[in-house]
Amino acid sequence: MPKLINATSAKNRFGEILRMAEKDPVYILKHGKANTVVVSASQYEVLTRSRRTKEDETLDELRTEFNEMYAQMQEARWQKGVDRLIDASADELNRVAARRLRTRAKKSR
Repeated sequence: MPKLINATSAKNRFGEILRMAEKDPVYILKHGKANTVVVSASQYEVLTRSRRTKEDETLDELRTEFNEMYAQMQEARWQKGVDRLIDASADELNRVAARRLRTRAKKSR
């Protein structure tokens, strides 16, 4: 049976609401209507995980990969290369790209 508590009581008994939500969802009523539901973190994870699509999972993997790369770029040993990349002219970038393409083409032969 869902637990129903009015907003004023919920505010005054917040710690109790948190303990109750560990077992079952707690509906917070405002003007007699359900306004908010408090659930445990584990229940929330189950709910959000079940709604996730394959694209969501792929996006999370890409986000994690990006964050790891970004963190590496903040390390002192990477900073010099990042600074050179930012300061490079379009001609310099094109020369490097062309050189890499030639190298890749030689390796694939």
